[in-house]
Amino acid sequence: MSEYCELPGPGSGSAIHVLPDPQFDPAPPADAREQRAVLAGGCFWCVEAVLRELDGVLAVTSGYSGGDAGSASYERVCSGGTGHAEAVEVRFDPRRIRFGQLLKVFFGVAHDPTQIDRQGNDRGRQYRSVIFCVDAQQAEVARRYIAQLDQARVFAAPIATLVEALQAFHRAEDEHQNYAARHPDQPYIAAVAAPKVAKLRRQFADWLAPGRAQSASGHDLAPLTPAQREQLAARLTPEERHVLLDHGTEPPFCGGLLHEHGAGVFACRLCALPLFVSTAKFESGSGWPSFTKPFDPAHLRQIEDHSHGMIRTEVRCARCDSHLGHVFADGPPPTGLRYCMNSLALGFQPA
Repeated sequence: MSEYCELPGPGSGSAIHVLPDPQFDPAPPADAREQRAVLAGGCFWCVEAVLRELDGVLAVTSGYSGGDAGSASYERVCSGGTGHAEAVEVRFDPRRIRFGQLLKVFFGVAHDPTQIDRQGNDRGRQYRSVIFCVDAQQAEVARRYIAQLDQARVFAAPIATLVEALQAFHRAEDEHQNYAARHPDQPYIAAVAAPKVAKLRRQFADWLAPGRAQSASGHDLAPLTPAQREQLAARLTPEERHVLLDHGTEPPFCGGLLHEHGAGVFACRLCALPLFVSTAKFESGSGWPSFTKPFDPAHLRQIEDHSHGMIRTEVRCARCDSHLGHVFADGPPPTGLRYCMNSLALGFQPA
């Protein structure tokens, strides 16, 4: 995988809002207890991280489909010449979540279905978008839903996802199973998988498995209601409101936390969600507090920002959606990232 994958934004083929439900998604047989789906949508670390959050999903396994068993290894598949796509096998309870609902999340959150033989900077046939159908009904649900979404033009480009009969699924090596949960600080996971999981938790809060509204560090990520947000916003100064709610930027070298070097946690000024630990802070020379990694990747939301004639990655609080700053790929090791934050967007909690 490449170190960073472009985060889809408006105009790049990503969904402009939550997708409509599939018009054709038949109820399962009365005695159905477990069904299987195999989906390929770029890096299997990211697709697995999203789908395992859903209520009714019993297990998600990373692996390879589209080639033969002899070439089903990570090293060979990454060469792009085996015919395999990185895929996930999803075992699910159709009484709790149907195949069409899985596809809604697959298209709307887990990947960009308009890209051909790639996902962001991950390029090659092994990153193609495919629904490997286990039976004729899955194929019909998939084809009808793709046609429905294309007709509604919810994406900026036609869906490129292939619909193929499943021949075989080959389980990937152990180190690739549940990778995102086991390596939350890995730069690719922090930059690509974590924002997708955060998006799922915002847009599909009612579909999450019990306990999934919490981050791995145990903090509540349930979105604030408008009333809760306004109640908290009433405590802000005009300058804080300008940054947090109006997406403003404080002048450089003026922020009150720029030279804060004490041990502790930097939290969201509005909702107090922990965002960065003091050990991740460094002097970047930019004029704003800078950090190499977040307290928990799920606590931040990243979106493409086209303001001021530039293309940047904006960082927002995953719980209250307040503007915090931007993240750049010019930071020091080990992450190579620079989270450039506004002091007015943060509160410091001494250890």
